Amino acid sequence: MATFVRNAWYVAALPEELSEKPLGRTILDTPLALYRQPDGVVAALLDICPHRFAPLSDGILVNGHLQCPYHGLEFDGGGQCVHNPHGNGARPASLNVRSFPVVERDALIWICPGDPALADPGAIPDFGCRVDPAYRTVGGYGHVDCNYKLLVDNLMDLGHAQYVHRANAQTDAFDRLEREVIVGDGEIQALMKIPGGTPSVLMAKFLRGANTPVDAWNDIRWNKVSAMLNFIAVAPEGTPKEQSIHSRGTHILTPETEASCHYFFGSSRNFGIDDPEMDGVLRSWQAQALVKEDKVVVEAIERRRAYVEANGIRPAMLSCDEAAVRVSREIEKLEQLEAA
Repeated sequence: MATFVRNAWYVAALPEELSEKPLGRTILDTPLALYRQPDGVVAALLDICPHRFAPLSDGILVNGHLQCPYHGLEFDGGGQCVHNPHGNGARPASLNVRSFPVVERDALIWICPGDPALADPGAIPDFGCRVDPAYRTVGGYGHVDCNYKLLVDNLMDLGHAQYVHRANAQTDAFDRLEREVIVGDGEIQALMKIPGGTPSVLMAKFLRGANTPVDAWNDIRWNKVSAMLNFIAVAPEGTPKEQSIHSRGTHILTPETEASCHYFFGSSRNFGIDDPEMDGVLRSWQAQALVKEDKVVVEAIERRRAYVEANGIRPAMLSCDEAAVRVSREIEKLEQLEAA
């Protein structure tokens, strides 16, 4: 059986994915029915009717209640059976269905699949840039056939862009790259500065084609269990980081099964706010880098994972692995804590 950290917040959906028509989505091997109630509040129920186990996500909303498509039982947003159209209409506790804590924040739908008593909304990491009027956000959803930890490893070492994303992100100053790892309370940051280089293809687009020497930054922050926010920035050489043209990137992985995950991504930029052409640049980058290039690499690794584990092969370590290893150890501690 797969090991997951359940007492934590994960993103289950983007707001635009949800309506009064239920969305079926598996999170941590748990089938969910997600939908908006008539007042707009999101509900998340176990996607299994307690009567004959039909998927509630195939049902419809009737008078604000989710109706099972099989025998018409109706449930409120808290999972309480509110209508039984059969016999005398008895509604014993056995007809109730499990509900899950949900918080809609920062244009993300967060869910806690563990103990509701431990679902503290204050533990949800900050992705406020997604709704900050000083930024313009574009993003989306992807599905990846790999264990979510493989993508966490991928994102905690953004130096891979030099090779995996060479067409858009390769730099001639990679050999001068400066790294720093900062471990804080509940978060780990991997900071990366590339000084005095020619702008990469992507950075040149940010700079409207300018070709003067630049400093570039590619930082990322991890919060449990698999929510990451990166900072991609560029500025003329010697300019303070705070004055850079930059994009804050949402990268949130939610396990679906042991060998698949949901990828919620976004780019929140502080430049070209009203420029649809720049929207296109970033959407193209997301489609190429995240949906194609990274996906191809991690899915190929996933296909070899069974052989690697069966033969006890351990990964060789490089200096660029520090942040990824620290995050991996933190996730292991969280898993062990719950197992205990």
